Amino acid sequence: MLFSSPVFFVFFAIYFIVHLVTPTRYRLYLIIFGSSIFYAWWKIEYLWLPYLLMALAYFGGKWVSNSDSKAIRKKRLLYSVAVLFLPLIIYKYLDFIYVDIFGVFLPIKDKLLNVSLPLGVSFITFTLTAYLMDVYRKQYPSDKPISVVLAYVLFFPHLIAGPILHPRELIPQLENPRSVSFKRLLIPLAIFSVGLFKKLVIADQIGEVVNSVYALSVTPSGPEALLAIFGFAAQIFCDFSGYTDMAIGLALFIGIKLPNNFERPYTATSISGLWRRWHITLTHFLMKYVYTPLSVKAMHHPSYKRYSPLVRVFIGVIIPINVTFLISGVWHGAGWNFICFGIVTGLAMTIDSLWRWKRMPKLYAPLAWSLTMVAFLVSLVFFRSPTVSQAMTMLIPPYSFN
Repeated sequence: MLFSSPVFFVFFAIYFIVHLVTPTRYRLYLIIFGSSIFYAWWKIEYLWLPYLLMALAYFGGKWVSNSDSKAIRKKRLLYSVAVLFLPLIIYKYLDFIYVDIFGVFLPIKDKLLNVSLPLGVSFITFTLTAYLMDVYRKQYPSDKPISVVLAYVLFFPHLIAGPILHPRELIPQLENPRSVSFKRLLIPLAIFSVGLFKKLVIADQIGEVVNSVYALSVTPSGPEALLAIFGFAAQIFCDFSGYTDMAIGLALFIGIKLPNNFERPYTATSISGLWRRWHITLTHFLMKYVYTPLSVKAMHHPSYKRYSPLVRVFIGVIIPINVTFLISGVWHGAGWNFICFGIVTGLAMTIDSLWRWKRMPKLYAPLAWSLTMVAFLVSLVFFRSPTVSQAMTMLIPPYSFN
């Protein structure tokens, strides 16, 4: 059930009416019930999955918090996170590992599972990882009722595409939602309408043109390739930011405030600046739980200070950055194209980091913006292309404009 589909409008109209007549103390259960319908509408046979993941995180959090020893709590956290990620690894990556990695060495043709990816499993897993991390760091209690954590996970406006929220950002609002004011409904309606316009009028229409170029059985001409490259940049922004706008508007209708996930990323004059403004909650998540731990661990290693400044930068900054964006690429999808997307982004971030570390002069703003967009556009070609070879074809077609 997409936010832009007619059936969702019917669903939300009914949900909103029931929300208005439901006493505040029961609205948490309404969120669970309504969000379960929303999720099951895609495939009812997968409805058990978010419930299972929630249970793993909930009881894992209790297990983590039941020890006063930091070392034991950390070990329990690692076990809990590993178990939590198992369904994601099985559904999203097992076939890729089996066919595209093992298949290089073994005569493998058919997928092992060949099942569709459960809706929103990546976002659900990351959301619950944030829950476990907050419990481990004692930033959120583990003694909340299980219904509270279930509503936090299932809350349908952010269920399938984010934003990725920490429990302290969402749960207090779910427990004490603001009352609905009909005078303030124009604001969420306007936000939702902008998102819907981005999705239906811009993203979907441009997407047809982009898809037609990528579907060509022959090498595209230079103009066709450029049209698809620039078109996809517009499509993915309007699609994703539009979906976020719709999620924010829907949540506001029922008194919940979600954070913005995009802040004019295409105005950035550096690749690091662009990623600070693009899918903000995911970038923050990866920087907080991947980059920072790797960087801090490297910098606190006993031998770290023995190396030259350049080596220290590579160990403490460059390697963690590249690992972080490689994970970002893999998180977006199971395929060599997504791995290349992460590698290209990591290389661009490496150049950006070294440029700032050497305190090189700031580039002329239009030039800096142009270089930033070129790096991002190249990464998006790998993101959009189903194969690495097609990505290379798009990047190096016969650029003849005759």
